[in-house]
Amino acid sequence: MDQAAPVITVDLPTPEALAAASTAFTVALVGIGLLIVASAIAAATWARSLNAWALGGVSFVLSQTAQVVALFLLGPLVAAFASAPLQEASRAVILSTAARRVRGERPSASFGLGHGAIDLLTASLIPTLSAVVILGGIGDGSIFVGLNAEVTDKVHAVAIFLVSQTVLSAALLIAQGGLMLALHVLLTGMVLRAVVRGGGRRAVGGSLLLPIAVHTPVAVVRTLFPMYTTPVLLAALAVAALVHRRAQSAMAQAPAESR
Repeated sequence: MDQAAPVITVDLPTPEALAAASTAFTVALVGIGLLIVASAIAAATWARSLNAWALGGVSFVLSQTAQVVALFLLGPLVAAFASAPLQEASRAVILSTAARRVRGERPSASFGLGHGAIDLLTASLIPTLSAVVILGGIGDGSIFVGLNAEVTDKVHAVAIFLVSQTVLSAALLIAQGGLMLALHVLLTGMVLRAVVRGGGRRAVGGSLLLPIAVHTPVAVVRTLFPMYTTPVLLAALAVAALVHRRAQSAMAQAPAESR
């Protein structure tokens, strides 16, 4: 016996609008996926350290495990502000233990790419894939099967939001992904210098305050106010690049002064 078609009691976006939104999210899905794959290829070829890339991914997973605990115990606001400190602390822990051989610019960059790749996987790729699936379910009506009126209204609200996204939105998301990878590379360099410098837990912890300060605005805005992510991300990237440049200059001057 055939199952009766679901009765939809809300005005859905037109099939054309759903198709356009699905195309936009598919573009974003492919773009983010390519960024993740490209980061692994760069780690394996240019940096010649796929192991460092994997360890960078582990550091992100470790931080997210702690963040999930913070989310359930303290709520989304505190979890958003805890994201950057947890990520930088996790980076430091892995770089000082399992990733002790990750030293130097290229292995450090590989580690940062791995950390950023898993960030993109959880924060961008999986939600984008979910959006494509939801749009498909809305288009053929299958998502409404067995839903009551209250949940149907919520799905309708989600549909309205999803169809407001365009190919331009997809391009912006992909661009943000590339910028996040670059930021994670620079943040990893900052944390690695703190770990190599050493001086005990207190000294390393103090040195982590700078990468935390750079990363926190991005993490908070990206979670709570995503529409403002791009300008905040660009500002953080500029600061991190300046810090990196000064660190490189200081390292170049050190040998000359010791002669």
